[in-house]
This record gives sequence, C-alpha cells and structure tokens, in this order.
Amino acid sequence: MYRKILVPLSNAASSLDAALDAAIYFGRIFGSRVEVLYARPSPEALILVLGKGFAGTMLENALREVQAKIARDCQSAHDRMTGICGQASRSQAEGAATGREPEVVWREVEGPADRMVGTEGRFADLILFAKPKIDGVTDSVWRSMFDAALFGSARPVMVTPFSPIRPIGSKIMIAWNGSPQATRAVVAALPLLRRAQDVLIGTFGSDEDLHADSERLRDYLLIQGVDAQTEHLPKSLRETGGVLLAMSAQFGADLLVMGGHGRNRLRQWALGSTTSHVVALAAIPVLMVH
Repeated sequence: MYRKILVPLSNAASSLDAALDAAIYFGRIFGSRVEVLYARPSPEALILVLGKGFAGTMLENALREVQAKIARDCQSAHDRMTGICGQASRSQAEGAATGREPEVVWREVEGPADRMVGTEGRFADLILFAKPKIDGVTDSVWRSMFDAALFGSARPVMVTPFSPIRPIGSKIMIAWNGSPQATRAVVAALPLLRRAQDVLIGTFGSDEDLHADSERLRDYLLIQGVDAQTEHLPKSLRETGGVLLAMSAQFGADLLVMGGHGRNRLRQWALGSTTSHVVALAAIPVLMVH
C-alpha cells in the first residue's frame, strides 16, 4: 500500500500539475497522505555562489534579491498546489468513483534539492515526478532530483508525462529481465498490479532461460492474485528502451514497471542507458526501483 506519496519540487514547479494530479489519483485509491516537498537553497550556498562575483554591499543586495525570488517562487508553487487541490476536490464524480480525497500537505526543507529528495524519499512509499515540459533529461535540476530519488532513496519512483494522464494502472506492462532491480520493481508495484485489469510480462532477446524465468514470474504473480500474460520477442537490433516502449504501446499499457539501471549513477544519463531512454520518451507513467 502507498500510505505516503512524496511529490518533490524545486524552484522550477512547472510539472507540479501532472505530478500532483497523479498523486491525488493514487491517494484516493489507497487512502494516502500526499506530501509536496519544496527544497529551498540555504543562505550559505547562495553566499558561496554569489560571493565569487560580488563583495560588501553588492553581495548583501544580491543575496536579498535572490532570497526574495526564492520566496516568490516558493509562494507561487504553494498557491499552485492549493489551486490544484481545490480543483480536484470539486471533481465530485471522480472522487466518488475512486475514494475519499487524500490529505495533501506542503513541506519546505532547506538544502540542495537532490540531497533533500534522496533523504526525505526514504520515508515515503512512493516518490512521484512529472517530466518537465521541454524534456525530462535536459532539465539539470529535475534530472539531479530524479537521479537522487531513484538511486539514493531505495524507494519506488514513478515518473509521469508533463500533462496529466488517466487512468493509470488499468493495463500494466512489466519489463522483465530477471534482474534484482526488476524484481524489486514488481514487488513495489504489487498494490497496482492487483488492481489492474490486464497485466503483461514482456521480455525480449535470445536468452531462453529468461523466457522460462518470465513464466516463473507469472506463477508468482498468480499466488499474489495477479493473472498476467507473457510475451517474449526475439533479439532485436533496436535499443532495449525502444523495444520496451514499442511493446508497451502495442499492448495499450497505461503504466510500465521496470528496474532502474545505471552503470554509474552520475554518468548514466550521458551514457544513454535504457533507463534514461525510457524516461525521456515514454508517453505513459513509468514505475522504477533501483
């Protein structure tokens, strides 16, 4: 069960709408507490940055201006959250169909956004992001926060498209490669898998053992109350990420479950790993665990 859902923000809150919309959607289903986490830079960090180009009174003025902007950004994000929650509570038909309105709380912390997300995320059942409007892998602040959540929190992370999407989790595809990461992702997704109408275990490649392994996963899910089908595609010349996205689209999935992989946490985005490829191009929510 996802009793606590964390929605991290930084000064750039442009993707709050879709992230909070999805969090409220799950909050209604599971009776969750939704916590919107806003990370503010510390004054010490600002002084270190600004001190390189200013001195004396100029430094004090510059520091005040930056702090004022941070305060305005923070208030703007808070107002936006309040507006989204008010809009959601007026959606009586949907609320009646999925459950009661979840508790949504605002929390501010001081410190680097990535470090705060990695630390605070350990005390949540699910961490939920929405991709920035332009591109989820070109926004450096967003990318560092997502990276910290996936690799530093030991908790499941879900990333949704920039625009709200419904439903989420009626048709779920599991990208199965037999790895510990994929196993953790399946276990983390069990609350959603048990509610899904259709579940597909998708594998591809030339490894026959992997094909047999997917059947064992199907048996395990049956014990958990999940009736899944399996599909194994032969080895392809296409990138793994592209194959997974094509398979999920053909299935009509509205959620993809996969392990979050990376050869080196700090370099994986530049290396073009399967994880970064899927996160960048997926048109549906993706749930991952490292």
